[in-house]
Amino acid sequence: MDELFEEKQPKKKRSSKQVGHLYRKLFLLVFAIALLAQALLFVDKGLGDYYNTLKDSFKVILTVDAPAESTVLEQWGQTLNQKQDITSVRLLSPEDALTVVRHKNPQLVDSLLLMGKNQMPAYFEITLSVPAINNIRPFVDNLDAEYEDLTPHYNAQHAQMLFYVGFAAKAVRILGALALLCLLAFMFLVEAFPYEQGHALGGVISGVLAGALSAVALGILICPLGPLADVLAYFTTWHRQVLLVVCCGLLGWTFSKWQKF
Repeated sequence: MDELFEEKQPKKKRSSKQVGHLYRKLFLLVFAIALLAQALLFVDKGLGDYYNTLKDSFKVILTVDAPAESTVLEQWGQTLNQKQDITSVRLLSPEDALTVVRHKNPQLVDSLLLMGKNQMPAYFEITLSVPAINNIRPFVDNLDAEYEDLTPHYNAQHAQMLFYVGFAAKAVRILGALALLCLLAFMFLVEAFPYEQGHALGGVISGVLAGALSAVALGILICPLGPLADVLAYFTTWHRQVLLVVCCGLLGWTFSKWQKF
């Protein structure tokens, strides 16, 4: 490892032209790393938002097979709400169910009314925890066996997509964390090695400019989607950008001491 830092020739004082070339190389290197970090943060934010949308929209519908008294329905709702993996239970009467369907698909309701089917079954709309969604089939089978008068309905592809998107989001964050740890280890090794040249303020400035320019590049990329202030929240956050610029400055500080490019 020490060979990375040892000079094979006696050190010579760098000219201003050599220092300028050094800062340009440092800037390009940090800028490339910052662009890769922007891409990683972009994917992480998109996957995280998509995962939350899938999770919030996943529901299991339990339709009532035969008309039942309100007290019986309330009792079923209470027992469902007491289950650990069920986070919320909502009971909709036939009138409420028809209103919900009318709001989402008016043409479907009109077709049902023309066919003389003006009644819809009452149903329970339940929201599940993530572990239950990841094991949706055995969970629903247990509900079906426990409540013989209720018929479960759910979208298996939705649950499967939720699982894969959640796995992808975790994988991206783990890989990003490993890359960050590698950079921190590299910075530690450079800082721990005694080097006569030392740090340079120009390296910090070059690193900060590289990080700021990567944020500008991201803004240029997404600005055709609409006003930047409106669309920016969909792809990144201000604290992420500030943290990235700070990290780029620290990386430029380390590279100014390393000087192996």
